[in-house]
Amino acid sequence: MTYNSPEIYTFYQAKGGELSYSEWSSIVQEFNEMAMNEIILKGGKLNLGANLSTLSIGRIKRNYHNQQVNWAESNKLKEQLLEEGKQLYDKETGKGEKWIVYFTNDWYCRFYWNKGNCKIPNKSVYRFVATRGKMGNKTKLKNLLRSDDLAYLSFRKLEE
Repeated sequence: MTYNSPEIYTFYQAKGGELSYSEWSSIVQEFNEMAMNEIILKGGKLNLGANLSTLSIGRIKRNYHNQQVNWAESNKLKEQLLEEGKQLYDKETGKGEKWIVYFTNDWYCRFYWNKGNCKIPNKSVYRFVATRGKMGNKTKLKNLLRSDDLAYLSFRKLEE
């Protein structure tokens, strides 16, 4: 079962909570923003409590044997080639301009939930997925890494 804000608020009220939903929601939202800013902007670690362990951002050495496509740059190159009237690469014929661009930086960063110290049953079936979109946490991290070439150094190295 998935628990969202309304279910958690109902539980809060059942335990004697006195805040209105809008007040409670505002506090939860502000806490979440402050926690994620601590993790993203300061390279901090959030202790989730209740035997859930910690959440942070990890820095991982890029594996060039398993290259990752940089879709933003690939799509820009694809549009540029099409505007110039060039033919895109076709696997079957082997002709045309190659337009796929791969990431070349030595490191990449991702959110890391340290489940090693987590004491809940079936922890392997759970995962943490950061929010996306214009105001999402993945976007905040991406923008930080793009705007500051040395920002990745504030995150802990992880072995993969």
